Amino acid sequence: METVHALLTGFEPFGTPLPKDNRSWQVVKQFAGSEIRVGNTRVVCHCYELPVSYDPVTAALPQIHLDQTYSLVIHCGAGVSGNVKLETCANKHGYKKAGNGGVGDLPAGGRVPGYDTQDTLFTDVDVEDLQKSLVADGWSNVITSNDAGHYLCEFAYYISLALAQTAYPDRRVPAPKTIFVHVPPKPSDPYSEQQLAEIMRAVVSYVVRHR
Repeated sequence: METVHALLTGFEPFGTPLPKDNRSWQVVKQFAGSEIRVGNTRVVCHCYELPVSYDPVTAALPQIHLDQTYSLVIHCGAGVSGNVKLETCANKHGYKKAGNGGVGDLPAGGRVPGYDTQDTLFTDVDVEDLQKSLVADGWSNVITSNDAGHYLCEFAYYISLALAQTAYPDRRVPAPKTIFVHVPPKPSDPYSEQQLAEIMRAVVSYVVRHR
């Protein structure tokens, strides 16, 4: 049986007043310390709660990628009500909204620092086909998106896509399939956290089967 490693991330709470949790992490943490079987493949899940601050994410993600060779990376963040959104791309520029670190934490020039990569990076996961697969499985409130929000979600997504193009080739290992999933922020809108975990499991299964 083949063993592969999956990086799954959610985010800490953010906003004013600060909520007690972030739904993305409530979904992702259900996989902490677990394995997912996809055919003859054993997927070992590595789960991290990312900070909603630019400098800490800039420092943390490269180290997380360095600590383990991942075959797939699925970032999860809190999006808008009503739909699960599969994000197709991330941009290097446009980060002007402060996170938990305040305005002093904003990246210089509103751009992701440190990567000589294109301004817009696209996932190599077939997002349209993934969306059709999820809808066929009964998850009708799953849509595709080409606007990940120009906030910490998209910022982290860009870094992982950039690392897939740079750090993994430098290490002479295959780049991971990388995608971002936005989940609705409110309970049962329209899915429970358990249902969202089932959707995440289906995303993992799809990505593994289509590597």
